[in-house]
Amino acid sequence: MPMIRTPWSRSWNLAVWLGVTALIARAGAKIMATRERQSPTAMVDWQTALRTAQRLLPVSFQPPEYNYQALVDRAAPHVAALTGLQVPAGALNVRVVDQQAWVRANVRTFAQLMQPLEPVYFAQLHDDDSDWGLAARHLNGRVAGVQSGALLSWMATRVLGQYDVAFLQDNQTPGELLLVEPNIARIAREQAVDVAALREWIVIHEVSHVFQFEGVVWLRPYMHDLMTRFIATMADQMTQPASGVAAVMQRAVKRGSQGNWIEWVLSDAQRQIFDEMQAVMSLIEGHSNYVMNRIGAQQIPQFAQLQRRMEARQQQRPTLDNLIMHATGMYVKMAQYSTGEAFVNAIAAQGGDALVAQLWQSAEYIPTAAELVHPDRWLRRMDVVVTDAKTKHSW
Repeated sequence: MPMIRTPWSRSWNLAVWLGVTALIARAGAKIMATRERQSPTAMVDWQTALRTAQRLLPVSFQPPEYNYQALVDRAAPHVAALTGLQVPAGALNVRVVDQQAWVRANVRTFAQLMQPLEPVYFAQLHDDDSDWGLAARHLNGRVAGVQSGALLSWMATRVLGQYDVAFLQDNQTPGELLLVEPNIARIAREQAVDVAALREWIVIHEVSHVFQFEGVVWLRPYMHDLMTRFIATMADQMTQPASGVAAVMQRAVKRGSQGNWIEWVLSDAQRQIFDEMQAVMSLIEGHSNYVMNRIGAQQIPQFAQLQRRMEARQQQRPTLDNLIMHATGMYVKMAQYSTGEAFVNAIAAQGGDALVAQLWQSAEYIPTAAELVHPDRWLRRMDVVVTDAKTKHSW
């Protein structure tokens, strides 16, 4: 005969279940609070991020005995001749890495970028030193670490090369030129292109970044200033009571839901700096693509096929990749390549390599957001007079 549960017995079971859950939650909060008092958790727990990424990625590998340094040394004179820039000795050293090593390098970089915000973050939470408050801070940092690690692991399987520059550190220490060999080899197989040609093509692009950041004396201080100003506005926003979801929604409505979600989140001051950052990064990436293609066309026999295949790859990203890029805002980064390259190509069409080289004369030559999509406005601002026969300019 089945047992009949009375309303009283069901209520009692529910009360017991809730009580046990509350005790477990209280014990968990106590443990996390104790750990937080002993070792405060940052806004993002970067050790958790690193461990998360390492679990999601293939195990480390021993890079093959391929002489990337020879490729870098061969590309450097061509980049110098085309750009008119020079770099100090030691700036062109390359490090071949796997996906795990790339993540470790970028965890350090992101941790350095976030470090100036940590004092403000801790000051905001200082008033709540209860077990529950400390447990929430501990949990928030860990969750942010897991999310960051998962995103970094996804990026690590797709990036081919990177010139890693610590913009918030001193401007004298050269950046680090990284080439992610497992991804390069995999992409060559997937796209059925010659791996040696792909290596050379990528090296030219990354070497051009070295010449930009180490050969243009004003660029790194300029980027440092932009990053410092942007972080200062973020720190200021963190101290404002009206800086949450409501404020973001108000800005989205005010701006008519135009632009991307990143622009909705930003305050007016942040958006102005963000536009400046977008402009200079579009110039940097567009110029590197221009250099890569100009030199590649001369030095790589399979260049035409390689360019077609790589452009097709950009147009045929998997749906998941597109979703992640839109959710994280990374499509804004990808737009820098195409927008910047179209701008530089337009400048080259009017004044050749000499006019392109003038882009690095000073920060005043950085195009605005409007000039990036309307290069003729930049030409007028720079007092460039275009005729059918030739281009004249006065600097």
